[in-house]
Amino acid sequence: MNKKEVLELFPSPYFRKYQKETIEKMVDAFNSGVKCILLGAPTGSGKSFINTTFCRYWTSFYATPQLSLIDQIKRDPYLTHYFVELKGRQNYYCAFDPSATVDVGVCRRRSDFNCPKDEVCPYWIQKLEALKAQTVLMSFAYLLLEGKTKGKYSLGSRELLVLDEAHSIDRYLIDYVNFVISPWNLPFDVYQKIEKLLALEPEDFYELTCLVSAVHDQVEREAEFLKRRGVFRPLTLEEVKELNRLEDWSSKAEVFLSLSDRVEWIWDLTWTKYRGKPRRRLVVKPVYAGIFGKELLWWRADRYIVSSATILDPEVFVEESGLDKVLDADEVIFIEVPSTFPVINRPVIDATNGKLTVNKKEENFPWAVEILEKILDIEEGKNIAVHCHSYDNARRIYEMLDDKYKDRIVLQTPETREEDLKKWMNSRGKVFLCVAFTEGQDWVGDICEAQVLFKVPFPDLSDKRVAKRLEKKEWKWYQLEAMKQVIQAYGRSVRREVDKARFYVIDKSFVNLVRRTRRYLPEWFRQALPKKWGGELE
Repeated sequence: MNKKEVLELFPSPYFRKYQKETIEKMVDAFNSGVKCILLGAPTGSGKSFINTTFCRYWTSFYATPQLSLIDQIKRDPYLTHYFVELKGRQNYYCAFDPSATVDVGVCRRRSDFNCPKDEVCPYWIQKLEALKAQTVLMSFAYLLLEGKTKGKYSLGSRELLVLDEAHSIDRYLIDYVNFVISPWNLPFDVYQKIEKLLALEPEDFYELTCLVSAVHDQVEREAEFLKRRGVFRPLTLEEVKELNRLEDWSSKAEVFLSLSDRVEWIWDLTWTKYRGKPRRRLVVKPVYAGIFGKELLWWRADRYIVSSATILDPEVFVEESGLDKVLDADEVIFIEVPSTFPVINRPVIDATNGKLTVNKKEENFPWAVEILEKILDIEEGKNIAVHCHSYDNARRIYEMLDDKYKDRIVLQTPETREEDLKKWMNSRGKVFLCVAFTEGQDWVGDICEAQVLFKVPFPDLSDKRVAKRLEKKEWKWYQLEAMKQVIQAYGRSVRREVDKARFYVIDKSFVNLVRRTRRYLPEWFRQALPKKWGGELE
């Protein structure tokens, strides 16, 4: 690679600070034989522009778990014309039935229908465009799904795979391959036929495999029955939706059955309410994602750029994502980009007085709410996001707040999650008691002028996968997962050099977390911490 030629492919007429130097380092790395660059790039560094530069040099996939980032790229006048975006079939409408999406279109309902899809189908026309495109823009989920496609419509592999906002690849891989046996995940009439198989939780892995195999056989029979029915008459929309659910579930079960002897799995039998009655629900998921990275992801390209603000420990990331199964250690390099945002505009404020861990929560919750009230007084008139970590915490905070604050509160609930977010973002002077909005949000300017970390977002100890890893003393992984979410939350509000927002920390557990993970913290985040925590701010 020639540096000058690559720099000429930069999609903007000007470079932000550090962008040119970063691209030059990346060119040197690729020229030295590196196959994967882990790019630690904070908000404001313009990593999408850096990534696009290399997408213009090689045929590429550009994928991200964050749909909001795809929207940002599409809206950017310097970036949008370098990409062909491709989505799942449920996002396109059937040419012969505009009321139905392609995944339940006429070709899925009628076995005798020969659709000229290359000419009329919006999805397949777009896919043909993607086949010819230099770079295809897609969600991470669609990248994995499309990898199953065979024949002339398969996008196959390319020279470069860019994964942006990819710090939690392992989590997305696990979410992609895990599966659930419940009336919410299978057609109810099918669930009723296999419900008796869930009467007892499998006591060992052999019993689990037998159970999944039996359910898989039943699901396959039901799917085949629907297909045969479609030979004699067109399937209804509901029948096609049912067939899609059966096939999706079956494909996940097949992954489990094919890799059962090579992967460690956990399972959990609980209850869920369906149609007013309690029903059994079995969740099956792998403990580690590495092998799935190799099988489902890394084959898609010859080289990779993986970018995020929170690749805290590159060695852990390589192992968790399965990169170590396809590359040697000297084929992976970590390049860190400094922040361009003045640290004085984004300070982390110590508001701690006690821990909110499980054994201290009841004792310390009242004073934590009192501290929150003092912060609300200091930041009165501003939009504030309070990261509560759970809906129970959010509800308790609201109930314990003095009534004089209630008219400022937007309390997020599971049922009105997105509506509550929009309400808060479109208001001013409101306080958003939110849950799981640490990623994928662009709270620029006065949308969010202060944030509060009420509770450190440690992984859920009741999750059997988390419990299994802690049984193995994997505390470093546990702590890095929590810190990753904290830093992601921290980056939601200061999105430009002119933005200003304090980040208050109430839960004193954060102090210990900083001490245990200090060596892995990005320099730009460490700078914003109080000096007594090892930072640079008074």
